[in-house]
Amino acid sequence: MDIPKTADEWFVRLHSGHPVSPQDDAEFRAWLAQNPDHEAQLRQCETRWAQLSALSLSPEVLARRARALRETSPMGRRGLFKMAGGGMAAALVLGMGWTALTPGGAQAAYVTAAGERLTTQLPDGSELTLAPLSEARVAFMGGKREISLLSGQAFITAVRKGEPLSFKAGNCTVEGSGCQFQVTLEDGRAHVVMVGGGAKVTSSDGGAHHLWSGQKLYDAGEKTSRVSVTDVRTETEWRLGRLVFRDQPLSEVVADFNRYSSDQFVVEDPDLGSLRLSGSFRYDGVEDFPAALETVLGLRVEANGPHRWAIRKG
Repeated sequence: MDIPKTADEWFVRLHSGHPVSPQDDAEFRAWLAQNPDHEAQLRQCETRWAQLSALSLSPEVLARRARALRETSPMGRRGLFKMAGGGMAAALVLGMGWTALTPGGAQAAYVTAAGERLTTQLPDGSELTLAPLSEARVAFMGGKREISLLSGQAFITAVRKGEPLSFKAGNCTVEGSGCQFQVTLEDGRAHVVMVGGGAKVTSSDGGAHHLWSGQKLYDAGEKTSRVSVTDVRTETEWRLGRLVFRDQPLSEVVADFNRYSSDQFVVEDPDLGSLRLSGSFRYDGVEDFPAALETVLGLRVEANGPHRWAIRKG
């Protein structure tokens, strides 16, 4: 089987803007499980798409892209690229990438909309993935590698090169090289999940922790930060377009789902929020999640406007 070709085909199907059917989802997960190279090839497709999208930056091309985005999808991807000592090079482009570096370095800002993921390769070969409704700024200046998460969630693969990469979120800082980690920013506080390797994490309380793969740190502000063991696969499943819940209240499930999906759900009866739900659901399509609410919990899910759904008693 031609793995790269199959990866390209899956990338197009998953990013077509159309809901993914349960059958497609099952086939995709089976394809991923067949060979560890499959996911790596899929990530390469995402990186190539980001790089290709940055090649044409003329006003005419940018305008055409913006029109195409508005016509084909309710979501847009925004990247703002600024060279050190220079002016703005491009804005409102799809999958903004790094086009060049000046001797002084480079800076970039990335923003994702609801239901949208963005993966981009950084100048040093590191890779940054943003979850929906996230914003990050990247600065490579004077040999330093710095990323700031302003909102949402990010997954970073930091290559081993020069000084450790510094990742800041709220009052928490992660420093490491040759590692993979995820950072989530909620109410100004960071959650750090170490996926591969190890890194130094400095939290709001001034404490320094060295996290290893499979560990999670919750920045508790002025209180002592907590380090615990976590399920890395469950924590990072959003990168494949899925959310995993294990015996969680419906109110929490809906809140999480709404943060990732371009479709928004409202629980009309507060009493329903205490119902508990387990399962794995795609957030870039609204087929399996409403079906589970109706089948498992006996609820009704009805359209309540464009991309809005009301959850009611059955």
